[in-house]
Amino acid sequence: MEKRELTAADVWAMFAESDRKIAEGHRLLDEKLAENDRKLAESNRALNEKLAENDRKLTESNRALNEKLAENDRKLTEKFKELGIERRENDRKLTESNRALNEKLAENDRKLTEKFEALGIKVKDINSNVVGIGHSNGEYAEEYFYNSLKKKMEFAGVHFDDISTDFKLLRKTPDGKRVEDQFDIVMLNGEAAAIIEIKYKARKDDPKQIVNQKVSNFRFLFPDYAKLKIYLGLAAFSFEESIEQEAKELGIGLLKQVGETIEYETQWVRAY
Repeated sequence: MEKRELTAADVWAMFAESDRKIAEGHRLLDEKLAENDRKLAESNRALNEKLAENDRKLTESNRALNEKLAENDRKLTEKFKELGIERRENDRKLTESNRALNEKLAENDRKLTEKFEALGIKVKDINSNVVGIGHSNGEYAEEYFYNSLKKKMEFAGVHFDDISTDFKLLRKTPDGKRVEDQFDIVMLNGEAAAIIEIKYKARKDDPKQIVNQKVSNFRFLFPDYAKLKIYLGLAAFSFEESIEQEAKELGIGLLKQVGETIEYETQWVRAY
């Protein structure tokens, strides 16, 4: 068979075919990249929807839990009134109830953490929600006790002219140390100040912390009031068992919620 020599037309035809194949390869690659982008966008959308749904469920769960705790407190108070149980027995059973509740909450937290980890969600991503709930509880407690004190304008048998929740300051000592503190409620007259610390639940170390930190910090941060006698109080919706005795020994008054009213235990309060 006679071999035919390549012509210029044959060469150009080969180049054209090569260009066509390259263009086709680029087209297929672009289509593949576009498909991958679409799938990635769809995956991100589904993930965002899942995270939003998890946030909604967590918020709803926290709301329901707070409502349940409030309802349980109300029913428990009514039940104690019906049975005529003495206050000491009431406090003991309430402490035991709180311990069991805390254990149940810890178990629920563990199971919830495992569930979030199974879904690929880190617990630290929801910490801000939990902190927000704790902050709201603290604000509610502060407003509740502030309204009662403002109405009475009296603490431990001493009348006061002014009351404020706006005592927060940062100062440096002569050696450069930073001292910063915030005082939940402060009542003032010309001779004395009452510092009332507010807790949603008061714990065993709170009375010592008030005496060891709040008195000296208040006098340093607010030198205009440094020479006033200072009376101390601790207000909370619930108290750990040992607090009353510790507060009595340190001369700190207690403000407790009892049903719909506030009970003031200030007979042992002393001035600092």
